[in-house]
Amino acid sequence: MKKVIFLLGLVLGFFAGSRMGRGPYESLESTARQIADDPTVQQKAADAKDSAEALAQRAKDRAPEVADSVKGAAAGAATAVKDRATHRADDASGDDEGGESAKASSSASGSGSTSATPDSSAGSTPDTTSGGDGEVGDKPLSA
Repeated sequence: MKKVIFLLGLVLGFFAGSRMGRGPYESLESTARQIADDPTVQQKAADAKDSAEALAQRAKDRAPEVADSVKGAAAGAATAVKDRATHRADDASGDDEGGESAKASSSASGSGSTSATPDSSAGSTPDTTSGGDGEVGDKPLSA
């Protein structure tokens, strides 16, 4: 494609810069017509058009599937961000949903963790499958 653009620029430059009269223009034009009318070139152009149409149809057919997967990924990411923001807000306020402070619930359960989540049990470990740098703020992700 870059070669074609280069050649087009070369041809246009030749036309614009030519002071030799109409003769070179007409010979170049007849050569271009011969190439464009060549059956091999015509066949290659038709093949390229058919290939592009088939590719466009495949993309059109797969668009709903891709849209659904992107929608699902975006919903999952939004839920993860919401959960992280909720847990971070709970840790910052020192209260979980039950109204107890995080330190009181962790000392009562004996887990030794300084953060408590409303749906975590005393023996479970925090979820560390969510990538990142390994710590959030000043707290490590795994205890």
